[in-house]
Amino acid sequence: MVVPSLQAERFEIGDDLWAVNDFFLEKNWTDGLPILPPTEERVTRMLDAINRDPQESIGLVPPRWAAATVEKIAINAVMAGCRPAHMPVLLAAVEAITDPKLNLYSLQATTGGPSVMLIVNGPMRD
Repeated sequence: MVVPSLQAERFEIGDDLWAVNDFFLEKNWTDGLPILPPTEERVTRMLDAINRDPQESIGLVPPRWAAATVEKIAINAVMAGCRPAHMPVLLAAVEAITDPKLNLYSLQATTGGPSVMLIVNGPMRD
Protein backbone atom coordinates (compact mmCIF):
# COMPACT_ATOMS: atom_id res chain seq x y z
CA MET A 1 0.00 0.00 0.00
CA VAL A 2 1.28 3.48 -0.82
CA VAL A 3 0.88 5.66 2.26
CA PRO A 4 0.00 9.31 1.66
CA SER A 5 2.38 11.76 3.26
CA LEU A 6 2.15 11.80 7.01
CA GLN A 7 0.75 14.93 8.63
CA ALA A 8 2.04 14.80 12.23
CA GLU A 9 4.58 17.40 13.33
CA ARG A 10 8.20 16.25 13.24
CA PHE A 11 11.02 16.93 15.71
CA GLU A 12 14.77 16.38 15.29
CA ILE A 13 16.15 14.88 18.50
CA GLY A 14 19.10 12.65 17.62
CA ASP A 15 19.79 8.96 18.06
CA ASP A 16 20.18 8.78 21.84
CA LEU A 17 17.22 6.85 23.27
CA TRP A 18 17.53 8.59 26.63
CA ALA A 19 17.45 12.02 24.95
CA VAL A 20 14.29 11.04 23.10
CA ASN A 21 12.63 9.88 26.30
CA ASP A 22 13.73 13.03 28.16
CA PHE A 23 12.34 15.20 25.36
CA PHE A 24 8.96 13.47 25.47
CA LEU A 25 8.88 13.70 29.27
CA GLU A 26 9.70 17.43 29.21
CA LYS A 27 6.80 17.97 26.79
CA ASN A 28 4.47 15.93 29.08
CA TRP A 29 3.85 13.55 26.18
CA THR A 30 4.68 10.46 28.24
CA ASP A 31 4.13 9.18 31.73
CA GLY A 32 7.84 8.60 32.23
CA LEU A 33 7.92 5.01 31.06
CA PRO A 34 10.36 4.36 28.21
CA ILE A 35 9.10 4.75 24.66
CA LEU A 36 10.38 3.82 21.24
CA PRO A 37 10.92 6.88 19.06
CA PRO A 38 8.09 7.09 16.50
CA THR A 39 10.28 7.58 13.46
CA GLU A 40 8.62 8.05 10.09
CA GLU A 41 9.96 4.64 9.02
CA ARG A 42 8.41 2.87 12.03
CA VAL A 43 5.09 4.67 11.68
CA THR A 44 4.97 3.85 7.96
CA ARG A 45 5.59 0.17 8.76
CA MET A 46 2.59 0.27 11.13
CA LEU A 47 0.44 1.91 8.47
CA ASP A 48 1.56 -0.59 5.82
CA ALA A 49 -0.07 -3.34 7.90
CA ILE A 50 -3.55 -1.95 7.26
CA ASN A 51 -5.47 -0.55 4.32
CA ARG A 52 -6.71 2.70 5.84
CA ASP A 53 -6.18 6.39 5.11
CA PRO A 54 -3.75 7.73 7.75
CA GLN A 55 -5.89 10.86 8.13
CA GLU A 56 -9.11 8.90 8.73
CA SER A 57 -10.57 9.73 12.14
CA ILE A 58 -11.50 6.65 14.13
CA GLY A 59 -13.19 8.66 16.86
CA LEU A 60 -12.95 11.69 19.14
CA VAL A 61 -11.04 11.29 22.39
CA PRO A 62 -12.22 13.18 25.45
CA PRO A 63 -11.63 15.39 27.30
CA ARG A 64 -10.18 17.56 24.49
CA TRP A 65 -12.23 15.76 21.83
CA ALA A 66 -9.18 15.43 19.61
CA ALA A 67 -9.50 13.22 16.56
CA ALA A 68 -7.83 9.83 16.92
CA THR A 69 -6.58 9.47 13.37
CA VAL A 70 -5.12 6.25 12.04
CA GLU A 71 -1.74 8.01 11.83
CA LYS A 72 -1.86 9.18 15.47
CA ILE A 73 -2.85 5.70 16.60
CA ALA A 74 0.11 4.29 14.66
CA ILE A 75 2.46 6.84 16.26
CA ASN A 76 1.27 5.91 19.74
CA ALA A 77 1.47 2.21 18.89
CA VAL A 78 5.12 2.59 17.88
CA MET A 79 5.93 4.43 21.11
CA ALA A 80 4.28 1.63 23.12
CA GLY A 81 6.29 -1.05 21.34
CA CYS A 82 3.43 -2.58 19.36
CA ARG A 83 4.08 -4.53 16.19
CA PRO A 84 2.42 -3.80 12.84
CA ALA A 85 0.24 -6.90 13.21
CA HIS A 86 -1.40 -5.23 16.23
CA MET A 87 -2.84 -2.33 14.22
CA PRO A 88 -6.23 -3.92 13.38
CA VAL A 89 -6.85 -4.65 17.06
CA LEU A 90 -5.71 -1.18 18.10
CA LEU A 91 -8.04 0.48 15.59
CA ALA A 92 -10.94 -1.66 16.82
CA ALA A 93 -10.09 -0.79 20.44
CA VAL A 94 -10.01 2.95 19.76
CA GLU A 95 -13.24 2.70 17.81
CA ALA A 96 -14.84 0.93 20.77
CA ILE A 97 -13.66 3.33 23.47
CA THR A 98 -14.60 6.41 21.44
CA ASP A 99 -18.10 5.14 20.70
CA PRO A 100 -20.48 7.74 22.18
CA LYS A 101 -22.53 4.93 23.77
CA LEU A 102 -19.60 4.16 26.09
CA ASN A 103 -19.44 7.81 27.25
CA LEU A 104 -15.70 7.75 27.97
CA TYR A 105 -15.84 11.41 29.01
CA SER A 106 -18.03 10.53 31.99
CA LEU A 107 -15.82 7.59 32.90
CA GLN A 108 -12.78 9.88 32.94
CA ALA A 109 -14.50 12.63 34.95
CA THR A 110 -16.04 10.56 37.74
CA THR A 111 -14.71 10.51 41.28
CA GLY A 112 -15.20 6.75 41.32
CA GLY A 113 -12.77 4.23 39.97
CA PRO A 114 -14.21 2.76 36.78
CA SER A 115 -11.92 1.15 34.25
CA VAL A 116 -12.36 0.18 30.65
CA MET A 117 -11.42 -3.40 29.85
CA LEU A 118 -10.91 -4.78 26.36
CA ILE A 119 -11.01 -8.50 25.70
CA VAL A 120 -9.19 -9.75 22.62
CA ASN A 121 -9.99 -13.20 21.31
CA GLY A 122 -9.00 -15.13 18.22
CA PRO A 123 -5.52 -15.70 16.77
CA MET A 124 -4.35 -12.18 17.73
CA ARG A 125 -4.66 -12.98 21.43
CA ASP A 126 -1.46 -15.01 21.20
